[in-house]
Amino acid sequence: MKFITALAFAASASAAAIEPRQTRMLLNNFEAACIPHSTFCEVSFSVESDPSLPESHCEARRQSTNGKLPAFADGKCEDNDAYTWGLIDTQDGGFRVGISFPFNSRSNLTYCSPLPASNFEIVDGGSVQTQKYIGPTSFDVSVFACA
Repeated sequence: MKFITALAFAASASAAAIEPRQTRMLLNNFEAACIPHSTFCEVSFSVESDPSLPESHCEARRQSTNGKLPAFADGKCEDNDAYTWGLIDTQDGGFRVGISFPFNSRSNLTYCSPLPASNFEIVDGGSVQTQKYIGPTSFDVSVFACA
């Protein structure tokens, strides 16, 4: 009986130590912009899931019909096939970035961060206007921000 109690205590202590690392990750070098005089927009960033591991680099290019950032779905990270990511627009004119990876054979973990409309600007390039992200380039994504 003492063994089971000790095992349960050790498991809960271990879970408490791991939990903060599992609930958030850091995105670095975040950039999102439409290319002036082009029909394409790009998003790029790196993911830091654990300070002892190298960052994973993620990027994608999508076509836009109006110079504004389109939604990005099923984005990939060149040096980590486990990650998929997306950028979806929100009703307030901003976006939400999310990144997922398999937690086990039946489920994924998804980490998100809202990107408010105030973090985006329209750049007037004379004959064209393009949208660009101007917010912080490094920020946390959390499992709690995906609701």
